[in-house]
Amino acid sequence: MYYYPYYDPYFQQRMNRQPQSPSVDTSIFSHSVSSLQKITLEANALLKKIAEPKFSQTLMTAAQAGNHIQVDNLIKSIGISTSVTAKYNPDGLLLIMPAQSQGEGCCTLTMFLRWGEF
Repeated sequence: MYYYPYYDPYFQQRMNRQPQSPSVDTSIFSHSVSSLQKITLEANALLKKIAEPKFSQTLMTAAQAGNHIQVDNLIKSIGISTSVTAKYNPDGLLLIMPAQSQGEGCCTLTMFLRWGEF
């Protein structure tokens, strides 16, 4: 017994149909961009300080000793206005800098600075 394959006469029409997208509104996106620009300026100041050998030595020593309070105090001592969450492990330092704006979750800058072998 031979079966004929099913033929859908409307298949081609469905394949050519483009989904309807909402109109583009760049206001939220623009706000995220401007908020992130401010964060990157502060991140640059943070990285400049961390690049100083004496500061990085103190920071790594505190982190490797598990001294969370000292690590947080060292980062706060840099004097940037953006809050920084620091997490670390034997491989490196994770820095999370969320935007401080009216919109929740607008944008976040996340950096991982490696100091050990993977």
